[in-house]
Amino acid sequence: MGRSGWNRGKETVKMMTTDLTGYNSSRLIIDAERGLAQEEFFFLFQPKLRSEEGRISGFECLMRWQHPVDGVLEPSAFISVVADSELTIRFTDFLLAHAMDTLANWTARGYTNLSLAINLPAIEIVREDLPNKLIAGLACRDLDASRLQIELTEAAEPAELDSFAAAIDVVRGTGVCVALDDFGAGLTSLTLLHQLPVDIIKIGRSFIDGVPNNTEARFIVETLIRLGQRLGKQIVLKGIETEAQLTWARTLPFIDCQGFYISAPIPEYRIDHLIALHGQI
Repeated sequence: MGRSGWNRGKETVKMMTTDLTGYNSSRLIIDAERGLAQEEFFFLFQPKLRSEEGRISGFECLMRWQHPVDGVLEPSAFISVVADSELTIRFTDFLLAHAMDTLANWTARGYTNLSLAINLPAIEIVREDLPNKLIAGLACRDLDASRLQIELTEAAEPAELDSFAAAIDVVRGTGVCVALDDFGAGLTSLTLLHQLPVDIIKIGRSFIDGVPNNTEARFIVETLIRLGQRLGKQIVLKGIETEAQLTWARTLPFIDCQGFYISAPIPEYRIDHLIALHGQI
């Protein structure tokens, strides 16, 4: 099964980052372990806008590493090495705890409906103790489980789909929502949509790029949206980069939109300002 990162893709903050191509794996693991202990890892939040209402429905939580020598690192610089090490469990536990603490903090501030999406490596989804960790963490913070979303990529081998689907079902049994990220980016999307019991479909930017000017692209996206909604899935459109794209998206019912035109990923302290600007669902 392919391994996705704790966050991936191009929806990243526009800041100076460092590429660690050729970085020694052993040193990176040692640095990452120290980084966890020294609280060098931090999070940014990219909002999702509910189409018709124009209000914030939730955020995606994106991890960054403030490396003391190499500067701010995105997961693409270190995630593949970490995911192949014993540190992957510690990173997952760290992310889960942070996400649930954030939701509890939002609740105390009156943001009782906002969702928070996190990305986990595929290997972590099948961890036998993950459901119990979710149940315990949500219960001790008195959180509505459906506000926490776990995003998955399409990176799964066909032979492993049955076990992957079973693991997703167990996670969903805790009340946590599961999303299929970058739907449409691979050739097996419809197969995965049929076989994986997810709650949310995130349509990738490869489809959104030509919308709304390209009639064929718009027709394909709108068809995918209708298909997903008829199957009872919540739809998220990624890669909203222009006013025209957002204007088109807001004609579609019950869609969440995400992209730099709405907002780049922001530090947690700026969330209040963004919600004051747009409102919350």
